[in-house]
Amino acid sequence: MEPSKKFEGVYTNLSNDDYHAEKAHMSSSNLKMLLKDTEKFYQEKVLGKKENIQKNAFDEGNYAHALILEPELIEDDYAFFPGFRKSGKDWEQFKESNGGKIILSKPQKARVEKWFEAYKQRPEAVELITKSKPEVSLFTELAGVPIKVRADALSVEHGFIADVKTTAYNPEIDSFKLVVENLKYDLSAALYYTAFEKKYGKPFDFYFIVLGKKDIICEVYKASRQTLDKGNLEVMEALNIYKKRLKSGDWSNEVKSLTLDVQTNYEIQEI
Repeated sequence: MEPSKKFEGVYTNLSNDDYHAEKAHMSSSNLKMLLKDTEKFYQEKVLGKKENIQKNAFDEGNYAHALILEPELIEDDYAFFPGFRKSGKDWEQFKESNGGKIILSKPQKARVEKWFEAYKQRPEAVELITKSKPEVSLFTELAGVPIKVRADALSVEHGFIADVKTTAYNPEIDSFKLVVENLKYDLSAALYYTAFEKKYGKPFDFYFIVLGKKDIICEVYKASRQTLDKGNLEVMEALNIYKKRLKSGDWSNEVKSLTLDVQTNYEIQEI
């Protein structure tokens, strides 16, 4: 990516690496961090002191996304080590000869492809992906703050956004509600639908396509208006924190002396 390039508007062919390398806009992950730890946000987002952590779970999640959303990129972006463990002389040679690619071992590959089979057995999930365009990036502004979002799947025509999630927990609805709350998926959903609604001047529904890693099943949930409203409150709170701290220059964590009495119960709908 060109360091001097200014991103604005919608991109349908921007690579995942280039999207994440762009630092001028705020992502949903940045907003979540602002709500949790302003000092860490300052170190990572403002100063750029972020430690790159590569975990097998990330590789597997990325491969699941690729199988569902961009299978045409797999040959160039992924390599599959025929061994059962990423260790030993053969592994080191394979890794060296496949530099720059995401590498999965034989068990990893087999595991993710079982998730993919579960996805294919869920017609509602397949229909959402079939009707949409994958990996659509949008660079815009909310409340005077530059923000960016990258929809796993977007259909402007049908008015929906779909997000593919993998979870180690049971993907049934009550369990996934806790995941939504703990990982603030509601904030992400609200940021995405608000940004695309602003861009296209129409409302969007938001769907979660959930792949259960252990249960090997796929569930599809639609975020309710209540969930999106709760997420939007968190988005606005994070944006206000950002503007306040940017103006004051104080990024230290502080103990909040009061809390807003806001109704935060929400629902997601099984379809």
